[in-house]
Amino acid sequence: MEKPPVRDGVGAIYAALTNKWDARTIDSFARSIERGDDDDSGETIAAFQIIDAKATGLLTHVSMMIAGLGICAPMLAQHRYEEVLIVCEIAAYLAIALGCLRCLSVLVSARGTTLGGDPRQRMQRELIIRHELYRVCLNSTIYLTLFVFLSLPFLLWLP
Repeated sequence: MEKPPVRDGVGAIYAALTNKWDARTIDSFARSIERGDDDDSGETIAAFQIIDAKATGLLTHVSMMIAGLGICAPMLAQHRYEEVLIVCEIAAYLAIALGCLRCLSVLVSARGTTLGGDPRQRMQRELIIRHELYRVCLNSTIYLTLFVFLSLPFLLWLP
């Protein structure tokens, strides 16, 4: 399966997330998740459900961090730049939440794309998008949570 041209928003996401993938990696992606089974419908659905479950857990963490930062903001922010820092952290978590919500989108969205080809290719493409988007969201959350963990005590010690 070669990379389709970017025609819509989904195509742009797919192109951005798979920019380092070659055609062979794309073709073998669904099979590697499905462990080579010939009857791939059940395994593909299971792969979507696993990504949904992981994205749900990540979304829970992200929403708790947003709530925690919202509660901490009035207590910690003594200056305008401290408020800006906390608001930027909340905005970054909101962007991650949007990525998690995209990973949870309904499976029917794979059928609504403007791509040509068979449904298997569309399902494979959607699975790749969700897998890579989840990976980006998870890594971003780890680094942002570490940054928040280090920045909150620093805000307490500022005069």
